[in-house]
Amino acid sequence: MELTKDYILKGKLSLLQPKHGYRVAIDPVVLSSFVNAKDGQSILDVGCGVGAISLILKLKNPSAQITAVDVDPDICDICVRNSEENSLDIDIINVGIENFHKNLHNKLFDHVVTNPPFFNKRSARVSDLKLLANFETMELSDWISCCLKNLKNGGMFYIIHHASRICDILSSLAKKAGATEIIPIFPKDDQDAIRVIVKCKKGSMESTRITSGLILHDKEGNFSESAKAILESSR
Repeated sequence: MELTKDYILKGKLSLLQPKHGYRVAIDPVVLSSFVNAKDGQSILDVGCGVGAISLILKLKNPSAQITAVDVDPDICDICVRNSEENSLDIDIINVGIENFHKNLHNKLFDHVVTNPPFFNKRSARVSDLKLLANFETMELSDWISCCLKNLKNGGMFYIIHHASRICDILSSLAKKAGATEIIPIFPKDDQDAIRVIVKCKKGSMESTRITSGLILHDKEGNFSESAKAILESSR
């Protein structure tokens, strides 16, 4: 597999990643900025890929106990290399999320974060590599249920997904989590949302709110000040 070495957070993190197939973009960086873990808390990154979210969160909070899980053994190997090259210690486990709970002897986490594949595999014809990286290998509702199964009661769940899947996400969380925040992400202030972050607390009965969201680009097409602050800083 041919790899490239790229840098994020204004060069604070280096990432080895496949030259072809899924490439780390802005989504994991933005999602990570909404995770507020206290010192020493545990975080599970589901579908970790090459480790972007896990490494950002470890850089942000060195005392956090971070576990990254992915079904692809080759991608997990790259994640291990990224952990070593950045001198950021995270636990990396190659297993399908549906079997993960048993592998850790029913351990529960304070936070579960996920940037899952966006597309239903029945919607297009693609290579196996692209299928695994970008298309669902299980139903989104099952993916979310597996994530919540590994989360402590009162723990926080975070997901970023295509904006068109917001109804699927909310229906999967119904009666399981509350205090839900919906954070739309807009390309520009005059365009529809392309992504949505959903942040919620397991077991809560509190109501849902929609925030003003994040606008990525100004009218000239440059990153907005809010987006630049996220892209350039681990804080």
